Amino acid sequence: MKDEVKLVLPTSWKPNLKDFLSALGVTNGGLGEQLFGPVYDALFLSSIEVKDEFHRYYSVEYAHLADYVEIRYGEVLSERDIDADRIFIVTWLPQVIDKAYEDNKLDAVIECITKLGGEQSEA
Repeated sequence: MKDEVKLVLPTSWKPNLKDFLSALGVTNGGLGEQLFGPVYDALFLSSIEVKDEFHRYYSVEYAHLADYVEIRYGEVLSERDIDADRIFIVTWLPQVIDKAYEDNKLDAVIECITKLGGEQSEA
């Protein structure tokens, strides 16, 4: 059975909760952490890191990562997606970043992750 994919998140940033919250301007222990802690969990802990999954279990069965993702998850990856160090397949989104809700913060979170990935590659 295919999981319903809510988001494909390619990034070269190595996920770190403290850096994630800090980049969003959220202080530890406050309301912001209560709202955006579950966002981190959904994007990086409860998600499927598909590159790792492919190399561990499916690289013998499928010739290419892109083929595996398209067949297994129904998602087409771009060359840019494939070049990322990690590709997260997200199957649930907290309300704060769910596009079904008005004023969601998904774009701000994606922008933050993109910025973190850029900073990490420069270091």
